[in-house]
Amino acid sequence: MDEVIERAGRQLRLLRRAKGLTLAELAARAGCTDGYLSAVENGTTAPTISSLATLAAVLGTDMSVFFPNIHRDPVHVHRAAETGSLRIAAGGSEVYTILSARTVDPSFTGLLEEVAPAESDTSYSFFGERFLLVLGGTVELRIDTTVYALGPGQTLHYSSHPDHLLRVTSEQPASILWIVTPALI
Repeated sequence: MDEVIERAGRQLRLLRRAKGLTLAELAARAGCTDGYLSAVENGTTAPTISSLATLAAVLGTDMSVFFPNIHRDPVHVHRAAETGSLRIAAGGSEVYTILSARTVDPSFTGLLEEVAPAESDTSYSFFGERFLLVLGGTVELRIDTTVYALGPGQTLHYSSHPDHLLRVTSEQPASILWIVTPALI
């Protein structure tokens, strides 16, 4: 399994134990199963960004604890040729590039997501607000029961409390700029 996934699992176990929580207690608070949490802690299941955000919130921390420490200056310029992408699931259809500077108390996170067409939808459930700009490809975002079809240059701003699903509807991967509050990383 990928080193980032294994580190996230180890950090989750440390945080859970530091809070004196059992797998079942944390699972109940985070809205998932204890089997899923066990698999994440053992590095055999890749957690989604949304599940890490939820777990971080339940544990009273932010998502940055799950990722390797990367020193960043308060001003960050991201060049197109730079690497530094983050793939949560090994072989997964989503690759994220963190565009924001890592400051002491950030108010938002800027992410570039490259997501390939997949057989299943990508499920999200976060606290806060989301703004997205489709840069390439086409997507459908379902929030509750309403479906929004978006193409290049189109935007959507919404409260991300309700569950929402993203589906790539183009044959090529979609490229999406996300502005996310509160800051994830």
